Amino acid sequence: MCELLGLSFAEPISADFSLSEFQLRDADNADGWGLAWYPDQSLAVVKEAMMWERSQHSGFLKSYQGLCSRIYIGHVRHRTTGGKPARADTHPFARELAGREYCFAHNGTIEGHFWELPLGRYHPIGGTDSEFLFCHLLDEIARQENDFLTRPAGWIWLHDFLNNLNRRGRINCLFSDGQRLFCYHDTGGWKGLAIRKVYVPEGGKCHFGDPEIRFNLAGTGVNHGFVIATRPLSSDSGWQRFEPGELMVLADGIVQMSNYNMELLTSFAAAPPPSPSLPQTSDSV
Repeated sequence: MCELLGLSFAEPISADFSLSEFQLRDADNADGWGLAWYPDQSLAVVKEAMMWERSQHSGFLKSYQGLCSRIYIGHVRHRTTGGKPARADTHPFARELAGREYCFAHNGTIEGHFWELPLGRYHPIGGTDSEFLFCHLLDEIARQENDFLTRPAGWIWLHDFLNNLNRRGRINCLFSDGQRLFCYHDTGGWKGLAIRKVYVPEGGKCHFGDPEIRFNLAGTGVNHGFVIATRPLSSDSGWQRFEPGELMVLADGIVQMSNYNMELLTSFAAAPPPSPSLPQTSDSV
């Protein structure tokens, strides 16, 4: 039962991850974990083919002061394809195309004739359907005009591409070009994907937590953005579920596109930041 986690904010934000809080989710996803972020236009990835709680990197991520980015993609893995757990099969995956570093994480399984799809420049290093999907996607993107994913026409193309591949199996995925976070939910509604709007007051902190996962966000100024997760990180009403087959494009702290739910777009765009007169030392999710 793989789990996805994504963050997309208007300004770079530090993420102080308390990895021990992943223990309960990690128990069902013992085959690997990974975290990717963009310190600048380049991509940083830390991942291992083992449980979070057993990783020697956990202390590094807790204390690393350079963990600051507008976009994060996290994943814990329960393998369904590939051989024994290996770093090559561990998400997120990374590739360069036309001077951009792309990042991809997926849960689900794609089977059958999917493996016969053509590959060009990009080939998997490991043996997962997820990395194969990523390579095929980048090959198809490379056939398009430069930077076409910066435009609505490219987002519509991406939705159609993922929707067509979704007929071959199950796809929930997070995908980034370093400026945008693309979030796609399986057409059959498999497992789920949820989103929450977040505001970080100037000099303040937001705290998210439930018995299974916990992390802190801190910003030096007023900031806002979104947290995306396979399952809501808490039981409160702030989370919105993705619709089956929905693609959201997030950038600069806003939803730039949702192919499905225009009402959701309107509600996010219209929601004002919390009043500065109210206590804003924390925000539990």
